[in-house]
Amino acid sequence: MYKKYFDAHFHWFDHSAFSDRLSSNIGDLDTKEYFLETYGRYGMTGGIMMGNGEIEKQGDSLPDGFYYCVGLDQIACTDDIREALPAIEKHLQREKCVGVKLYPGYVPLYPHDEFYVEVLELLLKYNKTLAVHTGMLAALSGKLKYAHPIHLDDIAVDYPELRIVMCHFGNPFLAEAAAVIEHNRNVYADLSGLLEGLFVTEHFVKTEELYISNLKTWIRYIGEPERFLFGTDWPAVKCDEYVKFIASLFDEKEIEQVLRYNAYQAYNIKYDTRTCVNDQ
Repeated sequence: MYKKYFDAHFHWFDHSAFSDRLSSNIGDLDTKEYFLETYGRYGMTGGIMMGNGEIEKQGDSLPDGFYYCVGLDQIACTDDIREALPAIEKHLQREKCVGVKLYPGYVPLYPHDEFYVEVLELLLKYNKTLAVHTGMLAALSGKLKYAHPIHLDDIAVDYPELRIVMCHFGNPFLAEAAAVIEHNRNVYADLSGLLEGLFVTEHFVKTEELYISNLKTWIRYIGEPERFLFGTDWPAVKCDEYVKFIASLFDEKEIEQVLRYNAYQAYNIKYDTRTCVNDQ
């Protein structure tokens, strides 16, 4: 019997060369229709799309139970953020928009850079969440120094009322990621992007015992499973198999909370089974 889950981190790239490569690696099609039809059959009850591309075009035509973070992956340090603020605010006024996603490393700016101050203030104004890419980069051209999870500590301390989601648990900088989460009650971690490509969970946990042990060590160090959210980073992995992998990192009594309900708290989503697909 498959487990129900809320996918708090996935992408719809709309046939980019990058996403075509990822989806081809796992035998999926890179389309919204494929994602919804395929994984809706295997327990997906809804999710949060992490935005990419032109700001104005993000977040349209989301089905019931699905939300989005407006992504700032095409704003470079030479741009004037004030020009984008009206569009960002318009998104944050929508119920379907639950936050803003920053892409440090892909964008050559630290997440605590003054460049983003007015964005953080808008998030506080509308009680929305800041999601931040942390850890390894998919593109070799980016710089890891910007994506180190330690930089979220500055934001979390300076903006204690702001909910922050550390995407990818800072992997592979797990010790520093865990320290930031322990130090700041307003920081969560999503567990997307810890693997990429095809894998079989039962085989992977046997052959990669050291990696699994390291993940479990820092999850247990934090000692609060409610601080972790399930996400897949699709089309990086097959979602139904990734559910098995993440479930293997937690005790049975913790799994449902991690797979489904923690995301509602982190993104301030009112949970209602009537607006979640396949949730009955």
